[in-house]
Amino acid sequence: MLNKEQIKEIIPYDEPFLFVDGVEEMSENKISGFYQTSAEDYYFKGHFVDFKIMPGVLVVEALAQLSTILLRNKIGEEHKKYHFLAYEVRSCQFYKPIFPGDKIDLTSEILGIYPDSKEKTDNKIARVKSRALVGEDLKCEARFSVAIVNKKEFEKRYGRGK
Repeated sequence: MLNKEQIKEIIPYDEPFLFVDGVEEMSENKISGFYQTSAEDYYFKGHFVDFKIMPGVLVVEALAQLSTILLRNKIGEEHKKYHFLAYEVRSCQFYKPIFPGDKIDLTSEILGIYPDSKEKTDNKIARVKSRALVGEDLKCEARFSVAIVNKKEFEKRYGRGK
């Protein structure tokens, strides 16, 4: 459905920090895609030097990137005026390691999008559940929240940006 170049047009990531190679299916609240690891990936060079596995935090990053594609699609063309930021990891379990050469099948589901009642802006919080599998093997499950924040407000508040 979406290849890597199309994904780069949707989310603000590029190599070596893009962890979604393709999107295979997408509906209103669910998405599935994949990431193909390689023995040449930079993180395998040092994690761990004697037993190479993909760092768990990068597996969660892949799930978050996939979720962001779905959230941006759900919001529509307006998505460009928002940053999609890590907000909360509610739970995360790593069941088995991911090795060099593994193709990771990723799935995410939006559980809900809620107004941020703390500020009078159009900021929102999305709650997501995700899974990473290699073949039939469940490697990771995570539930997390993504903050959807107005770019101009965020950059004004924190004094950074372009």
